[in-house]
Amino acid sequence: MPDPRFFVSKGPIALGEILRLSGAAAFADCAPTASIFRAAAPDEADLSQALIYVDDAKHAGLLEGKRFGLCIAAKKHCEALVGRGGGALAAAENPKLAFANAAAALHELRTLESAANRRPTIADGARVHSSAQVGGDAQIGAGSRIGPNAVIGPGVIIGPRTVVAEGVSIWCACLGADVRVGANSAIGGPGFGYAAGPQGLVRIPQLGRVMIGDAVEIGAVACIDRGALGDTVIGRGTKIDNLVQIAHNVRIGENCVLAAQVGVSGSVLIGARVQLGGQAGIADHGSIGDDARIAAKAGVFRNVPPGETWGGYPARPMAEWLRETAAARRKKKASDHDD
Repeated sequence: MPDPRFFVSKGPIALGEILRLSGAAAFADCAPTASIFRAAAPDEADLSQALIYVDDAKHAGLLEGKRFGLCIAAKKHCEALVGRGGGALAAAENPKLAFANAAAALHELRTLESAANRRPTIADGARVHSSAQVGGDAQIGAGSRIGPNAVIGPGVIIGPRTVVAEGVSIWCACLGADVRVGANSAIGGPGFGYAAGPQGLVRIPQLGRVMIGDAVEIGAVACIDRGALGDTVIGRGTKIDNLVQIAHNVRIGENCVLAAQVGVSGSVLIGARVQLGGQAGIADHGSIGDDARIAAKAGVFRNVPPGETWGGYPARPMAEWLRETAAARRKKKASDHDD
């Protein structure tokens, strides 16, 4: 559910209007006057009066026995869901696009202007530079420092003794205690999510948050996108170098280290105490187990088991990569000798 600290609800909207906005066709139990209040992800516990979409059998299975407002899905998934869940079903050739068109009408990001009639809470001992902007209902913890030209969006929580450097932008986020954010970093911006439509690419509303634990350090010009519907999470004590990109819905465990120019794609799960070398890239929806290490410039396309060290492109276990590299070098030398 979109956090009301960060998003304004524009619901309820009649189900019939949701169908019109989405372009989806009524399939089962679609009462046009029923009310839809919010957009949600299918794995949420409470989906009553919520708009959701599913685009594969795995997510359709999450609706078993649940009550929901309206689910947009491909026709085959609608057929499978009849009688299994409790809610209206609508069919669409592109459920993601249909959801994007309708969800945009249900929620709107709170802006500095829209929250101008609300005041932030700034604790004793906190220092906010005169050029910084702090949105309504934001909370700045005791002993924290907000640097020049920083922008703290409405509802954002900054924990005690946290340091936000110059030019930082923080939206839709909750930061713990003793966090450090380097200059010109962006936290809580919209994730990179689009659906292809007949008129081009349509932005999928990014309605989640960023949750940052205590003692996290983030370097300069790093970007951490907010979740699409859930949270992007950075665990306690994790250290993130300059120029790192962390996409929406990524979850990083405690005490991890991410070196400069690492890129982590959407919905990746990273365990505790993981080390990612500079410029390593992690493909979307993968996982890296606790205590794993990834070499610099590695391209990770498979799940990495706990405790293993991987390198190369595509990444594989380090010993395997080194053997293959050595074999290729020997083959090249032999070829040069034959010439």
